[in-house]
Amino acid sequence: MCVYCFIGDHTWKYNPPFPVSPFDYPTVPQPVVPGPITPWPLEQLKEYLEVLKEVKALEDKLGCPCLPNKADYIKMLKDKIAELEKTS
Repeated sequence: MCVYCFIGDHTWKYNPPFPVSPFDYPTVPQPVVPGPITPWPLEQLKEYLEVLKEVKALEDKLGCPCLPNKADYIKMLKDKIAELEKTS
């Protein structure tokens, strides 16, 4: 597993930034401890997005072999940020 996938998987398992449906995102792991999810504030989502972009760019330069069914955490975050900015 690459670092990008590990970071995303770990985050959604242990401190999800927002809830996701397993039907919409089947490759995103569900939280290890079920219960209510406290959505992250917009600024924290933006910071996390930048970290993931940097990690992904480094892996792309190194030629990380991507799994075909990998979750696109960057797209998920971009979509969520756009949704939150639209409603703000």
